[in-house]
Amino acid sequence: MFQILFYSLLFFNLSPHDQQYSDVQGRWAGHIQIGEQQLAIELLFSYSDGELDGLLDIPEQQAYNLPVEVLKADDEGLHFQFQTGTGPALFKGVWNRSEGTIAGEFEQIGQRFPFQLRKRSSVASGTPDFETELLIPTRAGQLSGSLMLQPGPAPLVILLTGSGSQDRDETVAGFRVFQTLALGLYESGYSTFRYDDRGVGLSRGNRDATLQDLAADLMDVTQYLWREYGESFSQLVYLGHSQGGLVAAIAAQERAPDALVLMGTPFLRGDLLINDQIRVLSANQGISEGVLNANLEFQERIYDVVRSGSDWSDVEDELASRLRLQLNQLPQTQRDALGEMDEFIQSQIRRQLSAAKSNWFKSFIEYEPAEGLAGLQIPLLAIFGSKDTQVSAEPNRAEAGRIASEYDLKMDIRILEGANHLFQEANTGMPGEYGMLDRSFSPGFIPLIVNWLDQLRRS
Repeated sequence: MFQILFYSLLFFNLSPHDQQYSDVQGRWAGHIQIGEQQLAIELLFSYSDGELDGLLDIPEQQAYNLPVEVLKADDEGLHFQFQTGTGPALFKGVWNRSEGTIAGEFEQIGQRFPFQLRKRSSVASGTPDFETELLIPTRAGQLSGSLMLQPGPAPLVILLTGSGSQDRDETVAGFRVFQTLALGLYESGYSTFRYDDRGVGLSRGNRDATLQDLAADLMDVTQYLWREYGESFSQLVYLGHSQGGLVAAIAAQERAPDALVLMGTPFLRGDLLINDQIRVLSANQGISEGVLNANLEFQERIYDVVRSGSDWSDVEDELASRLRLQLNQLPQTQRDALGEMDEFIQSQIRRQLSAAKSNWFKSFIEYEPAEGLAGLQIPLLAIFGSKDTQVSAEPNRAEAGRIASEYDLKMDIRILEGANHLFQEANTGMPGEYGMLDRSFSPGFIPLIVNWLDQLRRS
Protein backbone atom coordinates (compact mmCIF):
# COMPACT_ATOMS: atom_id res chain seq x y z
CA MET A 1 0.00 0.00 0.00
CA PHE A 2 1.16 3.53 -0.75
CA GLN A 3 2.64 5.06 2.39
CA ILE A 4 2.67 8.77 3.12
CA LEU A 5 6.14 9.96 4.06
CA PHE A 6 5.97 12.33 7.00
CA TYR A 7 9.53 12.81 8.16
CA SER A 8 11.31 16.07 9.04
CA LEU A 9 8.15 18.02 9.76
CA LEU A 10 8.20 21.82 9.72
CA PHE A 11 5.56 24.31 10.83
CA PHE A 12 4.53 27.55 9.17
CA ASN A 13 1.94 30.20 10.00
CA LEU A 14 -0.23 32.08 7.52
CA SER A 15 -3.17 34.43 8.12
CA PRO A 16 -6.04 34.24 5.60
CA HIS A 17 -9.38 35.86 6.33
CA ASP A 18 -10.73 35.37 9.85
CA GLN A 19 -14.22 34.22 8.86
CA GLN A 20 -12.99 31.42 6.62
CA TYR A 21 -10.58 30.28 9.33
CA SER A 22 -13.24 30.20 12.03
CA ASP A 23 -15.52 28.14 9.76
CA VAL A 24 -12.78 25.57 9.17
CA GLN A 25 -11.89 25.01 12.82
CA GLY A 26 -12.94 21.72 14.33
CA ARG A 27 -12.43 18.04 13.61
CA TRP A 28 -12.58 16.50 10.15
CA ALA A 29 -12.36 12.81 9.31
CA GLY A 30 -12.12 10.96 6.02
CA HIS A 31 -9.73 9.09 3.78
CA ILE A 32 -7.37 9.17 0.84
CA GLN A 33 -8.45 6.75 -1.89
CA ILE A 34 -5.33 4.85 -3.01
CA GLY A 35 -6.38 2.43 -5.71
CA GLU A 36 -8.99 0.19 -4.11
CA GLN A 37 -7.77 0.93 -0.59
CA GLN A 38 -8.69 3.77 1.74
CA LEU A 39 -6.12 5.40 4.02
CA ALA A 40 -7.98 6.92 6.97
CA ILE A 41 -6.99 10.45 7.99
CA GLU A 42 -8.21 12.95 10.53
CA LEU A 43 -7.54 16.67 10.91
CA LEU A 44 -8.05 19.07 13.77
CA PHE A 45 -8.06 22.75 12.75
CA SER A 46 -7.77 25.35 15.52
CA TYR A 47 -8.26 29.11 15.08
CA SER A 48 -6.79 31.67 17.48
CA ASP A 49 -5.16 35.11 17.35
CA GLY A 50 -6.12 35.51 13.70
CA GLU A 51 -4.30 32.36 12.62
CA LEU A 52 -5.33 28.82 11.76
CA ASP A 53 -3.17 25.82 12.47
CA GLY A 54 -3.88 22.16 12.07
CA LEU A 55 -2.83 18.70 13.16
CA LEU A 56 -3.06 15.59 10.99
CA ASP A 57 -3.49 11.98 12.17
CA ILE A 58 -2.76 8.94 9.97
CA PRO A 59 -3.64 6.09 12.37
CA GLU A 60 -2.65 3.21 10.06
CA GLN A 61 0.88 4.59 9.93
CA GLN A 62 0.88 5.33 13.68
CA ALA A 63 1.41 9.02 12.80
CA TYR A 64 -0.34 11.54 15.00
CA ASN A 65 -0.32 15.32 15.52
CA LEU A 66 1.56 16.16 12.31
CA PRO A 67 1.62 19.98 11.91
CA VAL A 68 -0.43 21.30 8.98
CA GLU A 69 -0.01 24.59 7.09
CA VAL A 70 -3.17 26.17 5.66
CA LEU A 71 -2.49 27.80 2.30
CA LYS A 72 -6.00 28.84 1.32
CA ALA A 73 -9.41 28.98 2.98
CA ASP A 74 -12.12 30.74 1.01
CA ASP A 75 -15.28 30.10 -0.99
CA GLU A 76 -13.22 28.54 -3.79
CA GLY A 77 -11.64 25.87 -1.66
CA LEU A 78 -9.38 24.76 1.14
CA HIS A 79 -5.72 23.99 0.45
CA PHE A 80 -3.34 22.75 3.12
CA GLN A 81 -0.09 20.83 3.34
CA PHE A 82 2.34 19.18 5.71
CA GLN A 83 6.08 18.85 5.29
CA THR A 84 7.82 15.52 4.72
CA GLY A 85 11.36 14.42 4.13
CA THR A 86 10.62 14.64 0.40
CA GLY A 87 8.97 18.05 0.44
CA PRO A 88 5.36 19.12 1.00
CA ALA A 89 2.41 16.77 0.72
CA LEU A 90 -0.50 18.86 -0.54
CA PHE A 91 -4.28 18.63 -0.15
CA LYS A 92 -6.33 20.72 -2.61
CA GLY A 93 -10.02 20.50 -1.83
CA VAL A 94 -13.37 21.98 -2.79
CA TRP A 95 -15.25 23.09 0.30
CA ASN A 96 -18.99 22.43 0.57
CA ARG A 97 -20.08 24.43 3.61
CA SER A 98 -23.72 23.36 3.52
CA GLU A 99 -22.83 19.65 3.63
CA GLY A 100 -19.75 20.08 5.81
CA THR A 101 -17.46 18.28 3.38
CA ILE A 102 -14.14 18.82 1.63
CA ALA A 103 -13.27 16.73 -1.42
CA GLY A 104 -10.36 17.03 -3.78
CA GLU A 105 -6.90 15.75 -4.62
CA PHE A 106 -3.93 14.75 -2.49
CA GLU A 107 -0.48 15.06 -4.07
CA GLN A 108 2.91 13.76 -2.95
CA ILE A 109 6.13 13.22 -4.95
CA GLY A 110 4.26 13.35 -8.24
CA GLN A 111 1.46 10.96 -7.29
CA ARG A 112 -2.16 12.12 -7.02
CA PHE A 113 -5.06 10.50 -5.20
CA PRO A 114 -8.61 11.66 -4.40
CA PHE A 115 -9.49 12.46 -0.80
CA GLN A 116 -12.68 13.20 1.12
CA LEU A 117 -13.26 14.77 4.53
CA ARG A 118 -16.40 15.36 6.56
CA LYS A 119 -16.64 17.69 9.52
CA ARG A 120 -17.45 15.96 12.77
CA SER A 121 -19.84 17.36 15.32
CA SER A 122 -18.24 19.28 18.15
CA VAL A 123 -17.14 17.39 21.21
CA ALA A 124 -17.41 19.11 24.56
CA SER A 125 -13.93 19.67 25.94
CA GLY A 126 -14.63 21.70 29.07
CA THR A 127 -13.61 20.47 32.51
CA PRO A 128 -16.62 19.27 34.56
CA ASP A 129 -17.14 21.01 37.90
CA PHE A 130 -16.46 17.72 39.69
CA GLU A 131 -13.01 17.41 38.07
CA THR A 132 -9.89 18.83 39.75
CA GLU A 133 -6.56 19.52 38.03
CA LEU A 134 -3.57 18.20 39.97
CA LEU A 135 0.19 18.56 39.63
CA ILE A 136 1.87 15.69 41.48
CA PRO A 137 5.59 15.71 42.35
CA THR A 138 7.40 12.45 41.58
CA ARG A 139 10.91 11.12 41.96
CA ALA A 140 11.41 11.68 38.21
CA GLY A 141 9.77 15.12 37.93
CA GLN A 142 6.05 15.82 38.08
CA LEU A 143 2.81 14.50 36.58
CA SER A 144 -0.28 16.52 35.65
CA GLY A 145 -3.68 14.92 35.80
CA SER A 146 -7.42 15.09 36.46
CA LEU A 147 -9.18 13.83 39.57
CA MET A 148 -12.92 13.13 39.46
CA LEU A 149 -13.88 12.91 43.11
CA GLN A 150 -17.18 11.52 44.39
CA PRO A 151 -18.89 13.59 47.14
CA GLY A 152 -18.58 10.71 49.61
CA PRO A 153 -16.15 7.82 50.18
CA ALA A 154 -15.90 5.71 47.03
CA PRO A 155 -13.43 3.43 45.25
CA LEU A 156 -10.68 5.23 43.34
CA VAL A 157 -9.79 3.96 39.86
CA ILE A 158 -6.40 5.11 38.55
CA LEU A 159 -6.15 4.83 34.75
CA LEU A 160 -2.85 3.90 33.06
CA THR A 161 -2.30 4.68 29.36
CA GLY A 162 -0.73 2.47 26.72
CA SER A 163 2.68 2.84 25.09
CA GLY A 164 3.96 6.06 23.54
CA SER A 165 3.58 9.61 24.79
CA GLN A 166 -0.11 9.79 25.67
CA ASP A 167 -2.18 12.56 27.17
CA ARG A 168 -4.39 11.87 30.18
CA ASP A 169 -7.40 11.25 27.92
CA GLU A 170 -5.45 8.68 25.87
CA THR A 171 -6.64 10.45 22.73
CA VAL A 172 -6.32 8.16 19.69
CA ALA A 173 -7.59 9.28 16.28
CA GLY A 174 -9.82 11.82 18.01
CA PHE A 175 -11.35 9.31 20.43
CA ARG A 176 -10.73 10.37 24.04
CA VAL A 177 -10.59 6.85 25.36
CA PHE A 178 -9.81 7.59 29.01
CA GLN A 179 -11.93 10.72 29.30
CA THR A 180 -14.93 8.71 28.09
CA LEU A 181 -14.11 5.83 30.43
CA ALA A 182 -13.46 8.11 33.42
CA LEU A 183 -16.83 9.83 32.94
CA GLY A 184 -18.58 6.48 32.65
CA LEU A 185 -16.98 5.26 35.87
CA TYR A 186 -17.74 8.52 37.68
CA GLU A 187 -21.39 8.35 36.66
CA SER A 188 -21.46 4.83 38.11
CA GLY A 189 -20.20 5.97 41.52
CA TYR A 190 -16.42 5.69 41.19
CA SER A 191 -13.75 8.35 41.67
CA THR A 192 -11.10 8.36 38.95
CA PHE A 193 -7.66 9.78 38.29
CA ARG A 194 -5.91 9.91 34.91
CA TYR A 195 -2.66 11.66 34.08
CA ASP A 196 -0.43 12.82 31.24
CA ASP A 197 2.62 10.73 30.42
CA ARG A 198 6.10 12.13 30.97
CA GLY A 199 6.78 15.05 28.62
CA VAL A 200 3.08 15.56 27.80
CA GLY A 201 1.16 18.59 29.04
CA LEU A 202 2.71 19.77 32.29
CA SER A 203 4.16 16.35 33.11
CA ARG A 204 7.95 16.21 33.34
CA GLY A 205 10.56 13.46 33.31
CA ASN A 206 12.63 11.43 30.87
CA ARG A 207 10.35 10.16 28.11
CA ASP A 208 12.63 7.18 27.47
CA ALA A 209 11.32 5.40 30.54
CA THR A 210 11.32 1.67 31.21
CA LEU A 211 8.22 -0.19 32.36
CA GLN A 212 9.73 -0.15 35.84
CA ASP A 213 10.21 3.64 35.68
CA LEU A 214 6.55 4.07 34.75
CA ALA A 215 5.51 1.80 37.61
CA ALA A 216 7.51 4.04 39.97
CA ASP A 217 5.52 7.01 38.64
CA LEU A 218 2.29 5.17 39.43
CA MET A 219 3.45 4.41 42.96
CA ASP A 220 4.29 8.09 43.50
CA VAL A 221 0.85 9.08 42.19
CA THR A 222 -0.87 6.56 44.48
CA GLN A 223 1.06 7.72 47.52
CA TYR A 224 0.21 11.37 46.82
CA LEU A 225 -3.49 10.74 46.28
CA TRP A 226 -3.77 8.63 49.41
CA ARG A 227 -1.94 11.23 51.47
CA GLU A 228 -4.02 14.17 50.21
CA TYR A 229 -7.43 12.56 49.62
CA GLY A 230 -7.29 9.21 51.40
CA GLU A 231 -10.40 9.82 53.48
CA SER A 232 -12.41 10.04 50.24
CA PHE A 233 -11.39 6.58 48.99
CA SER A 234 -12.84 3.27 50.13
CA GLN A 235 -10.85 1.07 47.72
CA LEU A 236 -8.02 1.35 45.20
CA VAL A 237 -8.25 -0.05 41.67
CA TYR A 238 -5.61 0.10 38.94
CA LEU A 239 -7.00 0.04 35.39
CA GLY A 240 -4.38 -0.27 32.65
CA HIS A 241 -4.93 -0.17 28.91
CA SER A 242 -2.50 -2.18 26.79
CA GLN A 243 1.01 -1.52 28.17
CA GLY A 244 -0.64 0.33 31.07
CA GLY A 245 -1.76 -3.04 32.41
CA LEU A 246 1.85 -4.22 32.58
CA VAL A 247 2.83 -1.05 34.44
CA ALA A 248 -0.09 -1.50 36.85
CA ALA A 249 0.92 -5.10 37.56
CA ILE A 250 4.53 -4.12 38.32
CA ALA A 251 3.35 -1.42 40.72
CA ALA A 252 0.93 -3.87 42.33
CA GLN A 253 3.89 -5.97 43.45
CA GLU A 254 5.01 -3.03 45.62
CA ARG A 255 1.59 -1.94 46.83
CA ALA A 256 -1.28 -4.22 45.95
CA PRO A 257 -4.51 -2.41 45.05
CA ASP A 258 -7.86 -3.94 45.88
CA ALA A 259 -8.33 -4.97 42.24
CA LEU A 260 -6.63 -4.83 38.87
CA VAL A 261 -8.42 -4.30 35.53
CA LEU A 262 -6.38 -5.17 32.43
CA MET A 263 -7.89 -3.65 29.30
CA GLY A 264 -6.40 -5.08 26.09
CA THR A 265 -3.20 -5.83 28.01
CA PRO A 266 -0.65 -8.21 26.46
CA PHE A 267 0.10 -11.43 28.29
CA LEU A 268 2.63 -12.45 25.66
CA ARG A 269 6.18 -11.21 26.20
CA GLY A 270 6.89 -8.02 24.23
CA ASP A 271 8.93 -9.61 21.43
CA LEU A 272 6.31 -12.31 20.92
CA LEU A 273 3.58 -9.67 20.87
CA ILE A 274 5.39 -7.65 18.19
CA ASN A 275 5.85 -10.79 16.09
CA ASP A 276 2.13 -11.51 16.38
CA GLN A 277 1.36 -7.94 15.28
CA ILE A 278 3.61 -8.42 12.24
CA ARG A 279 1.77 -11.62 11.29
CA VAL A 280 -1.65 -9.99 11.64
CA LEU A 281 -0.64 -6.93 9.62
CA SER A 282 0.99 -9.09 6.94
CA ALA A 283 -2.13 -11.21 6.57
CA ASN A 284 -4.27 -8.09 6.26
CA GLN A 285 -2.03 -6.64 3.56
CA GLY A 286 -1.62 -9.89 1.63
CA ILE A 287 2.13 -10.13 2.20
CA SER A 288 3.62 -13.44 1.06
CA GLU A 289 4.83 -16.03 3.53
CA GLY A 290 8.38 -15.67 2.23
CA VAL A 291 8.46 -11.93 2.88
CA LEU A 292 6.80 -12.43 6.27
CA ASN A 293 9.40 -14.96 7.36
CA ALA A 294 12.23 -12.70 6.19
CA ASN A 295 10.75 -9.81 8.18
CA LEU A 296 10.38 -11.95 11.29
CA GLU A 297 13.95 -13.19 10.95
CA PHE A 298 15.21 -9.60 10.69
CA GLN A 299 13.11 -8.66 13.70
CA GLU A 300 14.77 -11.43 15.71
CA ARG A 301 18.17 -9.99 14.84
CA ILE A 302 17.05 -6.67 16.27
CA TYR A 303 15.92 -8.38 19.48
CA ASP A 304 19.28 -10.14 19.78
CA VAL A 305 21.19 -6.86 19.48
CA VAL A 306 18.92 -5.17 22.03
CA ARG A 307 19.27 -7.99 24.55
CA SER A 308 23.03 -8.39 24.17
CA GLY A 309 23.86 -4.69 23.89
CA SER A 310 26.10 -5.50 20.92
CA ASP A 311 26.96 -3.32 17.94
CA TRP A 312 24.18 -2.17 15.59
CA SER A 313 26.32 -1.95 12.45
CA ASP A 314 25.26 -5.29 10.91
CA VAL A 315 21.57 -4.54 11.45
CA GLU A 316 21.99 -1.03 10.04
CA ASP A 317 23.81 -2.38 6.98
CA GLU A 318 21.07 -4.92 6.30
CA LEU A 319 18.36 -2.31 6.75
CA ALA A 320 20.21 -0.02 4.34
CA SER A 321 20.28 -2.82 1.74
CA ARG A 322 16.57 -3.48 2.21
CA LEU A 323 15.71 0.20 1.84
CA ARG A 324 17.91 0.61 -1.22
CA LEU A 325 16.24 -2.38 -2.89
CA GLN A 326 12.78 -0.94 -2.22
CA LEU A 327 13.73 2.54 -3.40
CA ASN A 328 15.27 1.23 -6.61
CA GLN A 329 11.87 -0.20 -7.51
CA LEU A 330 10.34 3.30 -7.52
CA PRO A 331 9.99 5.29 -10.76
CA GLN A 332 12.95 7.56 -11.45
CA THR A 333 10.88 10.70 -10.85
CA GLN A 334 10.06 9.54 -7.33
CA ARG A 335 13.67 8.58 -6.60
CA ASP A 336 14.80 12.00 -7.76
CA ALA A 337 12.31 13.64 -5.41
CA LEU A 338 13.95 11.92 -2.44
CA GLY A 339 17.16 13.85 -2.89
CA GLU A 340 20.60 12.34 -2.26
CA MET A 341 19.94 8.60 -1.86
CA ASP A 342 22.52 7.75 0.81
CA GLU A 343 21.46 10.66 3.01
CA PHE A 344 17.81 9.66 2.68
CA ILE A 345 18.57 6.03 3.58
CA GLN A 346 20.58 7.03 6.64
CA SER A 347 17.76 9.29 7.83
CA GLN A 348 15.32 6.38 7.52
CA ILE A 349 17.64 4.04 9.42
CA ARG A 350 17.84 6.52 12.28
CA ARG A 351 14.07 6.93 12.29
CA GLN A 352 13.22 3.24 12.08
CA LEU A 353 15.70 2.10 14.72
CA SER A 354 15.24 4.94 17.20
CA ALA A 355 12.57 3.08 19.18
CA ALA A 356 14.54 -0.18 19.16
CA LYS A 357 17.55 1.60 20.68
CA SER A 358 15.51 3.03 23.57
CA ASN A 359 15.55 1.92 27.20
CA TRP A 360 11.80 1.43 26.95
CA PHE A 361 12.06 -1.11 24.12
CA LYS A 362 14.58 -3.27 25.95
CA SER A 363 12.38 -3.39 29.03
CA PHE A 364 9.33 -4.17 26.90
CA ILE A 365 10.74 -7.15 25.01
CA GLU A 366 12.39 -8.65 28.09
CA TYR A 367 9.54 -8.28 30.56
CA GLU A 368 7.55 -11.42 31.34
CA PRO A 369 3.94 -10.46 32.19
CA ALA A 370 3.73 -13.41 34.58
CA GLU A 371 6.37 -11.71 36.75
CA GLY A 372 4.05 -8.82 37.57
CA LEU A 373 1.13 -11.11 38.36
CA ALA A 374 2.81 -13.88 40.33
CA GLY A 375 1.78 -13.83 43.96
CA LEU A 376 -1.04 -11.30 43.59
CA GLN A 377 -3.98 -12.35 45.74
CA ILE A 378 -6.42 -9.73 44.46
CA PRO A 379 -9.26 -9.95 41.94
CA LEU A 380 -8.19 -9.37 38.34
CA LEU A 381 -10.30 -8.66 35.27
CA ALA A 382 -8.70 -9.16 31.85
CA ILE A 383 -10.72 -7.90 28.88
CA PHE A 384 -9.87 -8.46 25.21
CA GLY A 385 -11.55 -7.26 22.03
CA SER A 386 -12.29 -10.07 19.59
CA LYS A 387 -11.18 -7.87 16.66
CA ASP A 388 -8.11 -6.39 18.37
CA THR A 389 -5.19 -6.53 15.91
CA GLN A 390 -2.64 -4.97 18.28
CA VAL A 391 -3.14 -7.36 21.19
CA SER A 392 -4.81 -10.35 19.54
CA ALA A 393 -7.49 -11.87 21.73
CA GLU A 394 -6.87 -15.59 21.29
CA PRO A 395 -3.12 -15.96 21.94
CA ASN A 396 -3.22 -13.46 24.81
CA ARG A 397 -6.35 -14.98 26.33
CA ALA A 398 -4.72 -18.40 26.20
CA GLU A 399 -1.56 -17.10 27.86
CA ALA A 400 -3.62 -15.27 30.49
CA GLY A 401 -5.41 -18.52 31.28
CA ARG A 402 -2.11 -20.39 31.57
CA ILE A 403 -0.64 -17.76 33.91
CA ALA A 404 -3.80 -17.67 36.03
CA SER A 405 -3.73 -21.46 36.40
CA GLU A 406 0.00 -21.68 37.14
CA TYR A 407 -0.03 -18.94 39.79
CA ASP A 408 -3.53 -19.61 41.15
CA LEU A 409 -4.73 -16.10 40.33
CA LYS A 410 -8.27 -14.83 40.88
CA MET A 411 -8.60 -13.76 37.27
CA ASP A 412 -11.80 -13.26 35.30
CA ILE A 413 -11.08 -13.33 31.54
CA ARG A 414 -13.61 -11.81 29.13
CA ILE A 415 -13.67 -11.28 25.36
CA LEU A 416 -15.84 -8.47 24.03
CA GLU A 417 -17.19 -9.56 20.66
CA GLY A 418 -16.67 -7.19 17.74
CA ALA A 419 -14.42 -4.79 19.67
CA ASN A 420 -11.02 -3.46 18.57
CA HIS A 421 -8.02 -2.43 20.69
CA LEU A 422 -9.83 0.76 21.77
CA PHE A 423 -12.96 -1.29 22.52
CA GLN A 424 -14.97 0.39 19.79
CA GLU A 425 -17.36 -1.63 17.68
CA ALA A 426 -15.13 -2.42 14.70
CA ASN A 427 -15.23 -3.82 11.21
CA THR A 428 -11.64 -4.98 10.61
CA GLY A 429 -10.03 -3.99 13.90
CA MET A 430 -7.04 -2.47 12.08
CA PRO A 431 -5.58 0.79 13.47
CA GLY A 432 -6.31 2.57 10.20
CA GLU A 433 -10.01 2.16 10.92
CA TYR A 434 -10.01 3.85 14.35
CA GLY A 435 -10.65 7.35 13.03
CA MET A 436 -13.55 6.17 10.85
CA LEU A 437 -15.54 4.68 13.73
CA ASP A 438 -17.87 6.29 16.25
CA ARG A 439 -15.96 7.82 19.13
CA SER A 440 -17.64 5.63 21.67
CA PHE A 441 -17.16 2.27 23.32
CA SER A 442 -18.90 -0.91 22.34
CA PRO A 443 -22.20 -0.87 24.30
CA GLY A 444 -21.20 -3.67 26.65
CA PHE A 445 -17.73 -2.38 27.56
CA ILE A 446 -18.29 0.08 30.42
CA PRO A 447 -21.15 -2.01 31.93
CA LEU A 448 -18.81 -5.02 31.97
CA ILE A 449 -16.23 -3.12 34.04
CA VAL A 450 -18.78 -1.43 36.30
CA ASN A 451 -20.69 -4.65 37.04
CA TRP A 452 -17.44 -6.42 37.89
CA LEU A 453 -16.31 -3.58 40.17
CA ASP A 454 -19.75 -3.39 41.79
CA GLN A 455 -19.52 -7.06 42.76
CA LEU A 456 -16.11 -6.40 44.27
CA ARG A 457 -17.48 -3.38 46.11
CA ARG A 458 -20.29 -5.41 47.66
CA SER A 459 -18.07 -8.29 48.74
